[in-house]
Amino acid sequence: MSIQALCKTNVITADASASLKTISELMQGNHVGSVVITKLKGGRVVPAGIITDRDIALAIGSAKDVQNLSAKQIMLSHPITADVDDGIYEVIFKMREHGVKRLPVTQNDGSLYGIISTDDLFELMAEEISNLAKINVAQVKKESGIRMPALKNYYRTNGTDPYIVYS
Repeated sequence: MSIQALCKTNVITADASASLKTISELMQGNHVGSVVITKLKGGRVVPAGIITDRDIALAIGSAKDVQNLSAKQIMLSHPITADVDDGIYEVIFKMREHGVKRLPVTQNDGSLYGIISTDDLFELMAEEISNLAKINVAQVKKESGIRMPALKNYYRTNGTDPYIVYS
């Protein structure tokens, strides 16, 4: 499965000149943990940076003049991105290798397509683990429907049906 099928395409974006307050309000109002900073490049909207809720917390803790901070001052420039054709495990590897929990997803021309987070991946993996566990339940049901009638017929024929008490 390519990451294109899993990523969110409703990406919250802002310009590098946006204030820290604006970025924070965007996160709060849209219930997201990151804002992708974009720029126009050759007529395409491309990721120029990313700001996470953690970046804001660290900036507030270390800045002397928080009111005048802009996105450009705290964003991660040149963010690590995933390509729409990347596989899930490739994206997980990129996140682990670079220590990030969110990746902007780009199209082949570099334009912004979506965003993927570890939360999205956890949700998918939890669903897949649940489906894997259901294989055992399906196998037991299948065995109950197929093997048990044959065993019951064998036991009945031989007078040793374990489900009937013989006196």
